[in-house]
Amino acid sequence: MSSDFPLLRLPEKALNLVIQCMDYIEIVGFSLASNKTKETVKSLNLQVSPLFLTTEEIIKVHVQRPSRMFWNFYPGGENAGNGPIPVYMPARVTARRGLTREILEYLNPGYSIQKWIDTVQYIFSHPGINCLVFKRDRCKFDMNSLMETIGTAKVNAFFFDDRCGVDCAKMAVRQFPGISRMYARSQNMVETSLYTDILMQNLDVLFLGEGDVIMRMEFDNLLLINSKEIKIRSRDITDKMINQFLKHWIRGSNPRMEFTLLLFPDGRILDANAILRGLNFREAPLDQVRLFTKPATQERVEIMGGYDIRRVNGSVGTLKIVQDDGRGAVIFCVWN
Repeated sequence: MSSDFPLLRLPEKALNLVIQCMDYIEIVGFSLASNKTKETVKSLNLQVSPLFLTTEEIIKVHVQRPSRMFWNFYPGGENAGNGPIPVYMPARVTARRGLTREILEYLNPGYSIQKWIDTVQYIFSHPGINCLVFKRDRCKFDMNSLMETIGTAKVNAFFFDDRCGVDCAKMAVRQFPGISRMYARSQNMVETSLYTDILMQNLDVLFLGEGDVIMRMEFDNLLLINSKEIKIRSRDITDKMINQFLKHWIRGSNPRMEFTLLLFPDGRILDANAILRGLNFREAPLDQVRLFTKPATQERVEIMGGYDIRRVNGSVGTLKIVQDDGRGAVIFCVWN
């Protein structure tokens, strides 16, 4: 016959060793037992990153490192029906490790979703929510209620994925004005002319399109973008548009832009002569290698050769035209 093991009666050093042998889902469950267990976990200085909060049919929390973990928060029957609904008190909470099928279920100790988020942030010393993900065509959850749920946690980025609609994206941007990064990978957002007010936001990062999601982009909308780091996947951006875009940049448009990547999924051949027509440029030697650090993500990019173009204020940008296996890309970076 077995009996419960008096875990909390162990000496502190032994208890810490036991906790460190647990996986992180078990550690979260252990921290929920009491204030003492929560402080014990906190003292170990364990780390997780990044932290995603997803609004879909239900609210989900996802952590990628040190291993992938998912928490799902299920409402009771009182929240059935069409949205927008207030963010609910979870009637049931489940957790899953990575891509395994094993589901762990928690007895929710009366915690709201905000309390769960606060607890995960506290025990792992995580400062905020890295990304708030929207997947529905309409916002199911009331935005004011969602803001209250997130509480004081800073949201760094929006990810508009799957079926997220333009109205939902606009509402989110209005409700969270301090957002610094936006990633649009929704088939319902391919028409960029429908959300020019979002394009004009002073974002650090703006990514439009990925995979099968290919954006429609008019030249005027390209000029509206006022982000530091830009990535656009589109068939509509012609060589002539790139040429005009660079000429406007020389005269002072897109003042915050520091790095732009344009991706062309149609396999067309980019015409360097058409892109550079009428520009005063200096061609860098092909064997010249320069390292550029993206301003927001701090990712380093290797620039070999390229064309240096000077702006009216004296700053220099380098244009790199890439043609690889039928896929075209244009890189433009502005040196500080």
